[in-house]
Amino acid sequence: MSRDVMGWAKTISAISFFLLLMATLAWSSASEQSEKYLDPAQFNEAVVGPGESVSVNLSSTSIVGQREYLVMRIVEDGSPAPDVRLIIDSKDCEWNEPGFLHVDRQIDTDSPNFRTVRVFVPESSGTYTLYNDAEEGELWLVDDIKSQTKMLEDSPLSILVMVAGCCMGGPFGIVGLVLAIIGWRRKKPSVEVNIQTPMMTTDEIYKSLHREQYLENDEGLVPGPFTDVEEELDLENISELEDQEERGSWENWDNG
Repeated sequence: MSRDVMGWAKTISAISFFLLLMATLAWSSASEQSEKYLDPAQFNEAVVGPGESVSVNLSSTSIVGQREYLVMRIVEDGSPAPDVRLIIDSKDCEWNEPGFLHVDRQIDTDSPNFRTVRVFVPESSGTYTLYNDAEEGELWLVDDIKSQTKMLEDSPLSILVMVAGCCMGGPFGIVGLVLAIIGWRRKKPSVEVNIQTPMMTTDEIYKSLHREQYLENDEGLVPGPFTDVEEELDLENISELEDQEERGSWENWDNG
């Protein structure tokens, strides 16, 4: 049984390694074609300078639900706090603070580092006006849903292989690891402990059953019926007793 489990563990681990390897190769291929869509300087909805405003047509929904628009800027030492507004029909658009999913973007070491400073969530589609009220620093309005759609259109096979490899390779690897641990534990030889109890002789059994009787009586007066000690007979005493009996019998016969 342990061999079967270890065999399945090796097979599933090999499948997991193959899937993750294919996902890595697909990601490498897709990233080269999708770099321009991840760079806010090359792919954006609008760019607004300090003290300026720009009109942009935005949508409120997408195939995955509510649409979000990211306001990004170049990160530099001593950068001031952002001062940006998105307005439609004199009404401010709702916005959220960036979350842990909104990571910084830097295409390579020579390119600038972009950071998300605000996330706008428009309630309705229409023409919005983006205001940059800061005194310095440009802002880039980015639509991530549109960027991801463009990447999928340009390299659909690479994206699908990458997603499938990551989603399936990880769980397969965990299952293979669990099966390997189970098989290793079953294959480990068990330690057998043999407790040898000495066999009791019949005399020892008799003494253990009549222990109280031995305590009441003097030791050695009544030997056990199954004693292993054989007493040696005194032949000299026996011959003397027989001579005395013979002399006594002749004397009695002479005296009549």
